[in-house]
Amino acid sequence: MLAIDQQSLQLDVDIGIEPQFDFLSTEYREFYNLERATVFQSPLWLDTIHRKLVPHLRARQYTLTIRNRLDKALLAVIPFVVQKSAGLSILQPADFGVCDYNSIVADSRVLETLANDHSAVARIDAVLGVAGVLIFRKVRDDGFDASRLFRKTTATACENAAYHSVIGNDFEAWQRRTVSRKFSKELGRLGRQIEREFGRYEHRAANTAAEIREALSFLREARKGRFEDDLLQSDVYFSFYCDYAVAAAKSGEAITYVSYLAGKPIAVLFGLTDGGQFHAVLIGSDIETYGRYSIGTQIIYRVIKLRFGQGFQRIDMGLGNTGYKSHFRVDETTLHNFTASRSIAGSALSFIYHRTKPLKNLLRKYTPQLR
Repeated sequence: MLAIDQQSLQLDVDIGIEPQFDFLSTEYREFYNLERATVFQSPLWLDTIHRKLVPHLRARQYTLTIRNRLDKALLAVIPFVVQKSAGLSILQPADFGVCDYNSIVADSRVLETLANDHSAVARIDAVLGVAGVLIFRKVRDDGFDASRLFRKTTATACENAAYHSVIGNDFEAWQRRTVSRKFSKELGRLGRQIEREFGRYEHRAANTAAEIREALSFLREARKGRFEDDLLQSDVYFSFYCDYAVAAAKSGEAITYVSYLAGKPIAVLFGLTDGGQFHAVLIGSDIETYGRYSIGTQIIYRVIKLRFGQGFQRIDMGLGNTGYKSHFRVDETTLHNFTASRSIAGSALSFIYHRTKPLKNLLRKYTPQLR
């Protein structure tokens, strides 16, 4: 129950930093859901980030919590981390480039109440002096604007939008509405052709830890040289994805789908699942050998069909309008980034971040952990 001081019209809450906050605790597991945040704030995902990435990327946990003062129940969680680069401390969500979205974990009514309480915003501001600048990236524009809980912010649109497709409860109707008949027939033809020419062609989830690690190793190799600053090529990030994928497969929180040809992976799609949604995170295929068979697009289409059969009604294809997404007539959601400066150096970094793209790219080159 949210406690409110009726005389001062202020929330009766404790606002503070919990540097040892346990994202796998029963408390957080019961608190988190998709109405309060996105899949990128789920318990196991955030726990793995803090265990596998924070120590290796010269960061430290700085989780901000807002609790009901009466019973100490969680009302909001902001999973911050602090990093130092070129002598400047930077406060940002626990992301490190692996999250498509960042958000505050809380009910919308709590967030609205906090945003309209000047005292609460001031108290949040008071615990943020640990860094010269706050950088909060990839805030979805169809949800609560997280910048409302912070003072003196500057915001700009994110370079990449997010894309999703709502399948609904009728797959055939979605297919007619979304995928052209010519394209779906072509995918079927290519699937039959590749099986005739090369052997058994199957699409399924990797089931064992060994299969998952094999699939992600294939994915890493298939993506090599194709994407600038591909995180999967880093040993630290590769270990993060492998450990999370194996652990999350046990609970169904993530699935590694593989297209096998004659028993060997030729395409992989890894993603997070929750609440009737599948969120594609990593994809790759052997385009050198099988590119003309559209195996990357095939695995997406087949996963959508398979997930629908298991009760899922939405696929989120993540950031960036890459070519394959156009085949599915995806809906677009814009995102924005915001900063709040607390020092001269922080103001300079904020200016570069929002105003001058060439300098921003240079900044990322020399500050690779700023993602």
